Amino acid sequence: MSRFSWLTLLFIALSIVACDNDLAPSQVPSIVKNTFKYRFSKAMDVEWEYIKNAYEVNFEVNNVDHEALLDSSGNLQKYKYAIDKNRLPKNLQSFLQHKYPNRKWEDPEHVIEGSFDYYQLELDSFLNDKKLVVDSLGKVLPDIKYWD
Repeated sequence: MSRFSWLTLLFIALSIVACDNDLAPSQVPSIVKNTFKYRFSKAMDVEWEYIKNAYEVNFEVNNVDHEALLDSSGNLQKYKYAIDKNRLPKNLQSFLQHKYPNRKWEDPEHVIEGSFDYYQLELDSFLNDKKLVVDSLGKVLPDIKYWD
């Protein structure tokens, strides 16, 4: 078999594995879809996955990336959305500028989990990228895992 054929087969195999958790809307329980539609009625470009006993949905609202996690009973566990770094709370921006003056902060997201909310972002540097979870004042929240 030629090198091209092997590479093609490898690409196809990796594509199949990468899409392993994707779900068609018809595979999502109606109670989960109904909760989602109620909470995010303006959602567009909706894509479902089943990960770790929960339904994860990626979507857009007003051209802003969102992601939500719902359990099989239709309970919204948490959701997040992309936020421009200039729209982060001023106290958080001050903290980041003071604590990480030589790092570029990227991909900030606002995460809402029940009545609790926090922010997560990536701090880029040449050899040592770091994922950070913080509250609106800049307090690091080590007990909360970064949600990829």
